[in-house]
Amino acid sequence: MSGPSTGLSMAVGAALVASAALVLGLTVIGGVDQDTTSASIVTVAQLPAETCSITGPVRNLTVAEAANADAIVTAAMAASNESSRAARIALMTAMTESGLQDVDSGDQDSLGLFQERPSHGWGTPAQIMDPSYATDEFVGRLLSVPHWQQIAPWLAAEHVRHSAYPDGSNYKPSWVPAGTILSEVLANGDAPGACGQGTGGLAAKGTGHGLPPGYGAPAGTPPKHAEVVAFVLAQLGKPYVWGAAGPDAYDCSGLTMAAWATVGVTLAHASSVQQTEGVAVTAAQLVPGDLVLVPGSDSPGPGLAGHVGIYLGDGLVVSAIDTEYGVAVQTWDTFVSGGLIALRDPAPGE
Repeated sequence: MSGPSTGLSMAVGAALVASAALVLGLTVIGGVDQDTTSASIVTVAQLPAETCSITGPVRNLTVAEAANADAIVTAAMAASNESSRAARIALMTAMTESGLQDVDSGDQDSLGLFQERPSHGWGTPAQIMDPSYATDEFVGRLLSVPHWQQIAPWLAAEHVRHSAYPDGSNYKPSWVPAGTILSEVLANGDAPGACGQGTGGLAAKGTGHGLPPGYGAPAGTPPKHAEVVAFVLAQLGKPYVWGAAGPDAYDCSGLTMAAWATVGVTLAHASSVQQTEGVAVTAAQLVPGDLVLVPGSDSPGPGLAGHVGIYLGDGLVVSAIDTEYGVAVQTWDTFVSGGLIALRDPAPGE
């Protein structure tokens, strides 16, 4: 069986080590490869919200309010794999709860921008008063809300905050102004990939939904894996629909589940479960057809995959990306730019 190139093996190793460091709260410095012609395998690993900072004035906000809005968007975009919807929901909530003021008091023991409570497990008072930490906590819980991207944003916020308004009507008036503020903040210097978030884009433009011309499964691909690759490439261009598993539309885990079902391998319809199915493989063992699991834009929690694709070899990954791209091909670097959770072989030993 042929594996990916040495360069890809090093990149995968870097992502796995950095990912582990993030989960454990470690800081890893330096590299293990002394070859100065290649990048160091591991550089400084930080929490996503610490890897960049968007700063600048925002119209109709005081300097302090603008700084808090910038901090919220910076942290939210990083923690959500650059979901502008998550950032806007976070802004809407903070505007309602505190007026974008990092207040040190509130109802009972509520503190900070989101009026989070130490007694309810949101963190220590000092942590909650840190805008980046408070936003990370809020967004982390938001991403665990089922279908948070499909339901009304004020309901999504209510599922996180559990306020006195079960319908989220207290948050709703802030939704439109939150959009205006988000646009202002993003204009202050956000750029795709700048805050540790993933980036979009296809491997090849104008050809076969990102599939480069002349692609073929690499020689030595095991038979079942080759069938999986052939199946998934036949789905290119089909739309992304949350919860769908074919034949006319797919979500990410629905596509991988359907692909492997064609060769008699059963996978769960959930990326966070697929990361435990089959066997773990290293970068050197990775072959076309294997699963590549990443946080995605809707991660269910730290260390859990929110998106999954199928490795094609040649530095390519195919997946049901989102409603914009549907089933399409991305480069390895693009696919794992927001982090790497796991590599799995659903049919080991063939």
